[in-house]
Amino acid sequence: MKRLCRKVLPGPARAAGVGLVGLVGLVGGAAGVVVLGCGELDNVTTVKDLRVLAVQSEPAGFLVPPDDVKSLTTTEATVTALVVDPKGNAATLNFTAVACPDYIDTITSASGKGSKLCPGPEVTNALPMPLDTLLATSTPVPMGMTAPIAGSTIEYNASAKYDITTDKLQQFFAATNPVFAQSVRYNRDFGMDAIVGFTFSLGAETATAIKRVVYWPLLPASAVKTPADGKDCPSAQVANQNPKLTSVDLYKHRVDGAPTDLYTDAIPTLSRAALDELYVQPVWDPASVEPYLLRVKDGQTGDTHTECRHELLTFQFYATAGTFSPEDRQSELPPIFDPDSVLRSESQYGLPGAADLPADGKVTLWVTVRDERAGTSWKSRTINVVP
Repeated sequence: MKRLCRKVLPGPARAAGVGLVGLVGLVGGAAGVVVLGCGELDNVTTVKDLRVLAVQSEPAGFLVPPDDVKSLTTTEATVTALVVDPKGNAATLNFTAVACPDYIDTITSASGKGSKLCPGPEVTNALPMPLDTLLATSTPVPMGMTAPIAGSTIEYNASAKYDITTDKLQQFFAATNPVFAQSVRYNRDFGMDAIVGFTFSLGAETATAIKRVVYWPLLPASAVKTPADGKDCPSAQVANQNPKLTSVDLYKHRVDGAPTDLYTDAIPTLSRAALDELYVQPVWDPASVEPYLLRVKDGQTGDTHTECRHELLTFQFYATAGTFSPEDRQSELPPIFDPDSVLRSESQYGLPGAADLPADGKVTLWVTVRDERAGTSWKSRTINVVP
C-alpha cells in the first residue's frame, strides 16, 4: 500500500509561492512541515473497480509523405480500449468518444489561446479557413453506446474509428497563412497526432482515457545524420506495428534471478497456506522491437536532423486481487547499469490476503506492453487462489 498524506508548508514557504505539497506518495518531512493526515492508497497493480488498462490503435501509426499525401491508401484507425471492472458481472458498459486532429501549436499560434484536448467550436470557429473545419472536434461514438464483453464478465473492449483524411492532411500542409506557418512546418517535419478521448460509465462508476493516433512524416533512410543506436537502421522507414505478446508464462520459483518450474495448467491453483509463489513473465516477438527513423531538433542551434533509433518495450502488470512487484519491466537494461546486471522481464505476484480472496478464488492477471511510438497490446491469464 502507498501512503496518502496531506502536508502544509510553513508560512514563509507558502508566501514564496510553493503552496501545498502534492498529495500522492509523500513520505518523511522537511523541517517545519506539518502532517495533517495520512491514509492508504491501493497498490497500482491491483484492479478493484472500473479502470482502463490500455488503449490500442490499429494500425499503430501512419507514415505521411508531406509532399504526396494522396499516395496514402488509408488513414483510418480503429482505437480500442481495454476496460475492466472486477465488479462488472457482465453489466452494461456505456461509453462515448470524441476525436480531433491535435494541431495544438497551430491553434495556439492562430488564435493566441492554448487549446484544450479536442477544442470546442468556440475555439475552432474563430480560426481562419481552412483551419476552422480541419481542426473541428467530431464524435465518432455518440453518448450511450455499449461496449461488448471481451472473454469474461469483467473485461470489455470499447472501440471507435477516426480518420484524419488525406484531403484534410493535404489542405493542412498546403496552408500558407503566415500566422501559423511555423506550426505547419513543425507538423510536416516532426509529425502530428489525432486525439481520441473516451468516457466510460458502468452503474455509478466513470472512467476516462485518451489515445493518440500518430501520423509520422515519411523519412528517407538516406537522411540519417547520426549513427544507429545499436540496431540496424531500416533500409526504408516502415509504419509502426503494435508490439506482439506471444504468451504470458507463469512460473513457480525463481532461482539465481531466473524464473523456473513452469505452471503447465491452463488455470493453475495457488495456495496461501502452502506459501505458493508465482512469477509472471511476458514473452514477446523479437520483431516487436522495431528500428525507426526520428526527426530531432537541436534545442541550442534550432537545426533538425534524422536519427536511427530502436524501440524500448515497457510491460505493466495488473491483477484483480493481489499485487505485483515490480509494477513494470522493460525489454532491455537502462543505459547506465551494473555490468553484471541480468535483464529480467518477469514480475513477482503477491497472493491476496485472506480478506481479499475472491469468493470463487478466480483472479485475472493482465500484462500490457507499450512501445515508444504509441503501439500497445495486452494478454491475460487466470489463476485460482485458495486459502
